[in-house]
Amino acid sequence: MNMTLFAGSSWKGGAVCMPASYRRHVAWMPQIGDIFPDFTALTTEGQIQFFEWAEGSWTVLFSHPCAFTPICTTELAALAEASGDFARRNVKLLAFTKSSLLTQVAWHREVESLFEVKINFPSVEDADGQLSQLFGMVHPKQGELPGRRTMLLDPSMRIRLIVDYPAYLGRSTEEILRAIDGAQAQDDLSVQLPADWTPGDMYVLPKCCSEEEAFAKFGAAPTELTPYLRVVQGQP
Repeated sequence: MNMTLFAGSSWKGGAVCMPASYRRHVAWMPQIGDIFPDFTALTTEGQIQFFEWAEGSWTVLFSHPCAFTPICTTELAALAEASGDFARRNVKLLAFTKSSLLTQVAWHREVESLFEVKINFPSVEDADGQLSQLFGMVHPKQGELPGRRTMLLDPSMRIRLIVDYPAYLGRSTEEILRAIDGAQAQDDLSVQLPADWTPGDMYVLPKCCSEEEAFAKFGAAPTELTPYLRVVQGQP
């Protein structure tokens, strides 16, 4: 394989060599902490101006390859079935795919009939793939269609989570809800969330949180497991 030293890749342990084809230059690739751009698009529920449509809500943006495909069908049904769970968390959903609006509408009707659910969120028509490309939803080594990318945005339009699944693996609705709960808990309580955390589990307190602050906020002093790991009982 033709390996080329990647610019700026030297480090104290040596150097990193990468294939020349990996040296890409892109205008923007979404990263956690970025403010997501505003855009206008046609959807299955009419034209939307994204910031106006999402104002005051958390937003889950998710992409999938195309309509009338097996894994995408199960994902759409699972997200629709959890619509009440998203609504209770003040979360809107917006899908992206390259299928036409007419095709998507027909597909939605079939999914609703097959799984006895109501799809109450819009899906963007991205026929030329420009939005999917811009938002990092296409992985060229997996084909030209959008992949299974999920992005969580808070009400300020800041990206809080990015997850990519391969085409053969459907995304986990439960994990999306867990991530939303974690991000909202962090915003509300300034806590951190340990591995496999779910609501009601212990919170991890940051170093800056004193025992007095913890008691005032949670009604109990933190438990110190190590000098760098302090926990307090979470809220369901």
